[in-house]
Amino acid sequence: MPKIVPASKFQELKGLDRISQVVHEMQCIWREISKDDIGIDGEIDLLEPRPDGKGAIATGKIIKVQAKSGSSYVKQDSASGFITPVRQEDLELWTNANYPVIFIVYHPDDDKLYWKDVKEYVRATPNIFHPPIKFVFNKETDEFTSKFRDKVLQIGNVSSPRVLFQKQERLFSNLFLLQRAPKDLYNAPILTNLDYPMITSILRSRQSFTPPFCVNRGRVFTLSDLSDPGCALREFCDTSNILIENAQPWWANPDLNRSYVSMLNRLLRMHTNRCGIKYNQQFRRFYFPRMDDTSDSVKVAWVNQRTKSHATRTVAAYYHYGHDYFWRHLAADMTFKNIGNSWFLQIIPKYLFTVDGINIWDTEKVGSYTTRQKSRERNPHVLNHILFWADYLSQGKSRVQVELDYKPIMVIEKMPQTGIADFAITDDPAIYEEPPEVLQPNLFSYILNNEDDDFIEEEPEGAEDDQN
Repeated sequence: MPKIVPASKFQELKGLDRISQVVHEMQCIWREISKDDIGIDGEIDLLEPRPDGKGAIATGKIIKVQAKSGSSYVKQDSASGFITPVRQEDLELWTNANYPVIFIVYHPDDDKLYWKDVKEYVRATPNIFHPPIKFVFNKETDEFTSKFRDKVLQIGNVSSPRVLFQKQERLFSNLFLLQRAPKDLYNAPILTNLDYPMITSILRSRQSFTPPFCVNRGRVFTLSDLSDPGCALREFCDTSNILIENAQPWWANPDLNRSYVSMLNRLLRMHTNRCGIKYNQQFRRFYFPRMDDTSDSVKVAWVNQRTKSHATRTVAAYYHYGHDYFWRHLAADMTFKNIGNSWFLQIIPKYLFTVDGINIWDTEKVGSYTTRQKSRERNPHVLNHILFWADYLSQGKSRVQVELDYKPIMVIEKMPQTGIADFAITDDPAIYEEPPEVLQPNLFSYILNNEDDDFIEEEPEGAEDDQN
């Protein structure tokens, strides 16, 4: 009489074949145990990708696998889950083993694998050893697929590679493109015996609004229309000889470039003042002030342009630690950068510490509190700081619009410039899935062949500037 192979054997083999397929998709090695087992059917040999993306590196770490296949291991089946009974001696073996064990069940009707990390499941399940002993599977969260590669590596005590060369990543800068940069420079001869400091001093003494301006070649240059009778600079100029000069030639001249940037910075100061943001001259940064004497914090609602989520952020708050008490304000260093033929607003997140919301706190004590706060922040936190500032400056509009003489004179994008890298940082939220042409032109097109890379997001802590 010929030997009979039961149908259950084919279910068992099918389940093991599926496990092999998933493990190999994880870029690891599946090794089935050929001899009689005592509660273990196979093992996963964990591998890490090579840094150059060519092949993998053995880690020497192994995960043992107990597999079950067939309807007899699927009880109380429903659309959301099922249970699998296990023997007490098997569970004790897996739990007490000096190696990690995962339990995988092949569900023939679903034609899917479901899994549990045994030791994690035992820790999380009260009275797990009280009869009837069973594993409860959730069909939505417990399906065994290659997407759980990182979790499998963690179970095997293998760190995920810091850099993935099999994926691309969208790199966010802290540079926001000026869609419209001021190009008209109104100018006229300056009156005799006057210069820039004197004009500024006179206007300040009158508490008059001072439009952005500079003095060059014996003429007053400004972004404000000198032909407008309401322009405060007219009284210092010979208004019979008003000219309009294109600002673009200034960009290539270092001295004129500095004067142009100074006028852009002045425009920004005017805009932030309208937004209720203060500027600290000593530390050269913008910050959110304390609003009144009745509250210990200031909160602002904003929209994250990357995720489109709405949130509320604390922008200033009072803190008291032992003998130290202070206000910590969200702050930023903001200035303008010229790359190629384009202008960008650069935003570098900072903090500012004050005693009462106005007066600067003891600078010798600031360093440790700044370090403590920044140690909690990773790339996503820094990016959210940058996105927050841009969103707030827009005041709910689709772009940041800076006005002068009641007209928009400068328009800045709300999303920073991005580029696509041929690698990705593990667990970064910016893994890139779109076709490369979607982002053309991107950040790299601006910096190509430019030696001055002004898109660094962080700067080192410095003893000379503890109010970071």
